[in-house]
Amino acid sequence: MFDFPSSRKSVFFWPLTLAVVSMGLFLLALINSWMGMAEGVGAGFCEAGHPGLVKQPVNTWSNLGFIAAGLTIGWSQAHGRYAGFVNPMTSGKFFSTFYACLAVLLGPGSMAMHATTTRVGGFLDMLSMYMIASFIFAYALSRLLNLRELGFTLSFFTGLGIQLYVHTLPYDVPFVGFIGSFAFGVFLILSSVIEFINIGYRKLSNEMRWGVASILVMCLAFFIWNLSLSDSPWCDPSSLIQGHGIWHLLNALAIYCLYRYYVSEHKTV
Repeated sequence: MFDFPSSRKSVFFWPLTLAVVSMGLFLLALINSWMGMAEGVGAGFCEAGHPGLVKQPVNTWSNLGFIAAGLTIGWSQAHGRYAGFVNPMTSGKFFSTFYACLAVLLGPGSMAMHATTTRVGGFLDMLSMYMIASFIFAYALSRLLNLRELGFTLSFFTGLGIQLYVHTLPYDVPFVGFIGSFAFGVFLILSSVIEFINIGYRKLSNEMRWGVASILVMCLAFFIWNLSLSDSPWCDPSSLIQGHGIWHLLNALAIYCLYRYYVSEHKTV
């Protein structure tokens, strides 16, 4: 079953190990109330709170899509899929493993908020989002400036630090609401701009259909996110079909589409 080349096994086993460990810690935290008492954090995402360990079951378990996306990415890279394209994501193990692990962490990070509705859970949810946005930003920048792994890592933590700082500011932003969500969106937009510069200046060529698919899926997810908030017409707190759960699944798909965009990269003459 795990018939990987020995040199690439870790690309799958690191995100797999992270998935098992993070989900184990998440379940232990639920059982032992490590994240504190429920405070209604995430109550604005429509689904009615339930008694028991998992307050918002649909919004919680829909995050399994992120774990599935991360493991799929790790699996394909461990098998050397898309090795015909020569780029940082396919040539080594660092970037693909990093990306797969962050995709996995989006799952338990968001679960922490929706299952507990605590402030700690809310922070873990945003932290996982900040980390994936920081990767997308740092990976775009490192290819623009021809940075190696150290330069990428410094860019990643710089982006993460900026978003965590903005997270602490006591402001709301029109249409988006929480300023941390605004910072997350700004980094995604900035990353998209750098990607276009990479295409024009660095002469990097990718299968654009995957990049466009990632953007369109994310835009659709954001549209559904807005129409399924607690005060929106699509909100049915007791329904098993929750718009916010669809937002999770669509974003997991966008993460995978972005991966397919990354692995298709090659340099044009």
